[in-house]
Amino acid sequence: MDLLKEDVKYRKFHIDDYLSKIKSGRPKTKKRKTLSDSELFTNLCRSVQSYFEEQWNKAEGEESRMLERQTKAIIGIPDHVNYFKDLIRKYLEDNAKTKLPYPKWYKSLVDGIFHEVWGLAGISAWMDISESQSAKIIGERIYYLIDGKMALQEQKISSQRFGALKKALLLLTPKVPQSSSNIEILMHSGERVTIYDDPLTKDGQHIMVFRKYVVFSYTLEEQARRGTIPKEALGMLKSLAKVGFNILFCGAVRTAKTTMLTTFQLLEDPNLEGVLIESNAEIPLHKLMPKSPIMQLVCDGDELTGITKKLMRSDGDYIICGEARDGNMLSLLVEISNRGTRHCKSTIHLTDVFDLPYDMANMIVGKKGGSLEHTIIKVAKSFHYVFSFIQLADRSKKRLKGIYEIRYGYLSHRISIHQICSYDPGSDSWTFSCDIGSDKEAIAREENYNEFLSYRKELKILAEKFPMKNYKAVVPFYSKGA
Repeated sequence: MDLLKEDVKYRKFHIDDYLSKIKSGRPKTKKRKTLSDSELFTNLCRSVQSYFEEQWNKAEGEESRMLERQTKAIIGIPDHVNYFKDLIRKYLEDNAKTKLPYPKWYKSLVDGIFHEVWGLAGISAWMDISESQSAKIIGERIYYLIDGKMALQEQKISSQRFGALKKALLLLTPKVPQSSSNIEILMHSGERVTIYDDPLTKDGQHIMVFRKYVVFSYTLEEQARRGTIPKEALGMLKSLAKVGFNILFCGAVRTAKTTMLTTFQLLEDPNLEGVLIESNAEIPLHKLMPKSPIMQLVCDGDELTGITKKLMRSDGDYIICGEARDGNMLSLLVEISNRGTRHCKSTIHLTDVFDLPYDMANMIVGKKGGSLEHTIIKVAKSFHYVFSFIQLADRSKKRLKGIYEIRYGYLSHRISIHQICSYDPGSDSWTFSCDIGSDKEAIAREENYNEFLSYRKELKILAEKFPMKNYKAVVPFYSKGA
């Protein structure tokens, strides 16, 4: 008993304190915390995810099948997206949760849960902005390109969710390991996704870049409507595209190179046999030119090296490179073009047209070896025209910076570059010069001389109406006789 008394701590009772508490009312009880709309939505997403994962884990073999469904849903295949949304909708109805709040950037509660758990999270709203060309995740921040500027969005993405999104996207490319730090993926609806992760990025600053094409009508008229090319030059450009010259489309990222290549390709003779090579399947020629005999290959690096000789022996009339980004692709393009193949087209991420033959040759020699001087000549002989493109300060606007003819003198071995179209940013207009080499006329006589005559006539009219001031052909430093 004494031991019990020692363990009890007594406190003095004061009648004044007791009466004071009675007068002031009952002691306040601690209020239950009210959850915010964001917390309610997050908890609901967790509940939905936990519920379905538990159901799938119970069914033997279901997990792998659902993973495949998730992969197809995340790249936007409608049947698989609708499958998950139907499951979510039924769960909400069965649990009387259809009226719960959801973030304003989602179209509905079902849409929000789908994208937070299995879809594109905060990027999903960007997919519905038709005129936005790109979106970025940097760390937890999300940006959309709106009105030509990268705008920070209200929504964020956690490192855990970024990792889950990366993992799901990588299921599309089983040959690429999950630990890869630089990855490119093409989604079902045509968007290109580039992922940069550790060790290329700073801690917590992983990157995911989404790009999409906002042009759905591949015509010169559409490009003129957008202001990318001069409307006065439509006739000239159409004829130039039909002659059969080898053309390069150059410029920085997001300058309409691929769009213009595709537009020119649709003006091509549909009966010619072509070969399209891409590192990512971006240009759907089987849909745009469904009746044309065009083989479409998706390969890069070692795979490209392995098929080069086969392509050289193929009976294709021309080759198209979606993007000549390295020495391997450039070497293939130059070798085929240099053998007299016409109608070839390619985009390339170079911006200085006057140094183009040198830069391309340097990339080829760096990869394949050989003589730089000899390779420069091969490049100059292989390509006839270069279209250069730029972005304006408003990044949503593109412009044709210039059209250049590359000329090679077989006797003098002199390379010269002749600008026939020039863009003036101050007036947002173009000027022209009618300077066409006799070698181009010789090529046209073997291909489509009527279109060449139309091209020359239209260019002459433009040069007279909008003359280029102080026109002068350039003989670059790497040319003999420079």
